[in-house]
Amino acid sequence: MYTQNQQILSALGPLAEIYNHPDVLEIMVDSPDQVLVERAGQLVDSGVKLASSAEILQLIDALLALTGEKADPGETILSIAFPASEARGMAVLPPTALQGPCLVIRKLMNSGALTWEKLIEYNSVTRELVDFLSQSVNAGVNILIAGGTGSGKTTVANRIAELIPPQARLVVAEASHELQIKHPRAVFLEANRQRGVTIHDLIHTASKIRPDWLICGEMLGSEAMLAVEKLGRGYSGMTTIHANSPEDALARLEAMCLTANIGLGLAEIRGLIAGAIRCITYQQRMPDGRRKVTEVAELLGLDNGRYVLNRLFRYNPEIDRLESTGTVASWIS
Repeated sequence: MYTQNQQILSALGPLAEIYNHPDVLEIMVDSPDQVLVERAGQLVDSGVKLASSAEILQLIDALLALTGEKADPGETILSIAFPASEARGMAVLPPTALQGPCLVIRKLMNSGALTWEKLIEYNSVTRELVDFLSQSVNAGVNILIAGGTGSGKTTVANRIAELIPPQARLVVAEASHELQIKHPRAVFLEANRQRGVTIHDLIHTASKIRPDWLICGEMLGSEAMLAVEKLGRGYSGMTTIHANSPEDALARLEAMCLTANIGLGLAEIRGLIAGAIRCITYQQRMPDGRRKVTEVAELLGLDNGRYVLNRLFRYNPEIDRLESTGTVASWIS
């Protein structure tokens, strides 16, 4: 009888060998003759060639079947969930994909692989930052984890969540299960399109089942308004967002809140955000592929309708290291 990993490798067929390579983080099948992989932050040709576009379609069908799904007639954009959240995929089919079907697979980092010690060793974070985050979690501070694509937001979210004291109860709500938090009292909820369970449903439900910490997956749309409302009502919580700076993270969060269209203006939404978020971490994938936390800020509130940020840590490129600004967060005694 096949193990789960063997089933995945069988479904991947000619992609199995590169998928199994520990240095490969992402696989991009752009055409039968072009299969790229990401290694150490760089895109390189995998050397794999597929027979035809039909073989790409067969791969997509086999991967969907791993979780009992299949493409609906006429559906051209497909999200692919791997068993045990080992990876995630996205496929685009003709006529949306003009040059034929394409497939992208991103492997999710094993939750235990990048410990704080490893991240310190790789100079992604510093010991001082980890101590600060531990103090922040113990103070129940709401944290917004921001960064660009592939910057390591999920890894940092996993590690921060694991700093939460073991006696606390975590409820994790995600549109697609990616967080691999190792915590003795973590409860995971995942949206399900086929059953009509939305991320809005999950955030609302999560808040009702007695969380000490409410952890939301990456903010992507109008669910941000609900998350902000819940975090502003006394829940300790954490979420992630795609952004290019702490300021951009706040701007994107308010734009998502506006899409909820609940009759609030920008000023009211900024007030809610300022009441819900206390700490913002920002990280980047550097040109050489390394991932680093490059800024940490405290959101102090609003001044004349504008966010006021207190810079706590900043990356110094001259010494290639995150440094404290010397300013102490308001919750640190």
